[in-house]
Amino acid sequence: MTFVMVTAKYPLHQAEKMGKAFVEGKAPETADFVKRYNIFVVADFDIKIYTIYEMPNDKLFEGLKSIATRYAGYRDIEGFQYKIEPLMTAQEALPMIGLG
Repeated sequence: MTFVMVTAKYPLHQAEKMGKAFVEGKAPETADFVKRYNIFVVADFDIKIYTIYEMPNDKLFEGLKSIATRYAGYRDIEGFQYKIEPLMTAQEALPMIGLG
């Protein structure tokens, strides 16, 4: 399985609009093979959200497109930004330094 983290942020004055958009399902859902693992919210001057997704390795490209489509659904919220990052476990990263 592959994990993907999305970091999103938006200004505090947009929190109510963002919350309503999330609760009301304004953004498209991700593909059925993309599972949302968890959502974490942090007060970091603005509002910052970390969302972890999981998907099969062989569906990474399609999964990334699906996630990007979902987050583009929030594009009308002024100041909304996001970044999508595929993740590796520590074990998976060891070969990059010659250990594994």
